[in-house]
Amino acid sequence: MVLDIERYPDWWKNFRRVRITRGDGKSVGSVIECEVRGSLPYSLRYALEVKEAEQYRHILLRSTGDLVGTGRWKFSEAEPSTVKAVYYWDVATTNPILNLVAPLAKGALARNHEQVMAKGYAALRPHVEG
Repeated sequence: MVLDIERYPDWWKNFRRVRITRGDGKSVGSVIECEVRGSLPYSLRYALEVKEAEQYRHILLRSTGDLVGTGRWKFSEAEPSTVKAVYYWDVATTNPILNLVAPLAKGALARNHEQVMAKGYAALRPHVEG
């Protein structure tokens, strides 16, 4: 489910748009365009390119656009028939206006991010925990 990124808008409502523009979205060279919006009045638009992919082990992504940096899914067997999936997301914003107000609005931006992530976790949880 976490690798079926085109379906994120179906269950994670902060994802306004996801479109695979090259490849299958999971293999090296694939490119996925995303638009995400939290409760604040702006959207983030970015593209993810799959740089490395080892099935059932990890996927390394490079983000460009409003968010630049890397993302990485890491999968491991927590116990028999149970997979642990961890996502590492190390990005920075490129929007000059957002970067200008960030020091003044740090608390609001942090809460917005926390709310987006909490909504995603809450929507995903029923699908992965049975």
